[in-house]
Amino acid sequence: MLNEPKFLKCTICRTMIETLSPQCCDELTCCGRPMELIKPNELITLEEKHLPVIKRGDGCIIVCVGRLLHPMSREHNIMWVEAKTKYSHQRVNLKTGDDPIVTFRIPDRVPVSVYAYCNLHGLWKSSL
Repeated sequence: MLNEPKFLKCTICRTMIETLSPQCCDELTCCGRPMELIKPNELITLEEKHLPVIKRGDGCIIVCVGRLLHPMSREHNIMWVEAKTKYSHQRVNLKTGDDPIVTFRIPDRVPVSVYAYCNLHGLWKSSL
């Protein structure tokens, strides 16, 4: 079973952090205020362009953000994609103009959780 990370965000400066230990950090503060816990989104109306789609093969996974690729404009974009297994934790930061498609080296049959973060619509998660 995977230890699920926690993602927290400052409501003032928008700084995000990720904890590697799920038992950690319920009371973190930034800018003098408690940080907000960010949970993966479950809005069905937005999942077509936000939910990570995972394909496995040859010791890798290919992640496409959205069944219809997510836009990557300055105003609306995927900031990063992350793959987490029991054995590894990998992240790729994206920038405006990049395709929201990422490849991670993950052995076949290893359970994986993939997270993608949209600057407007928050955190999204898929698992295999």
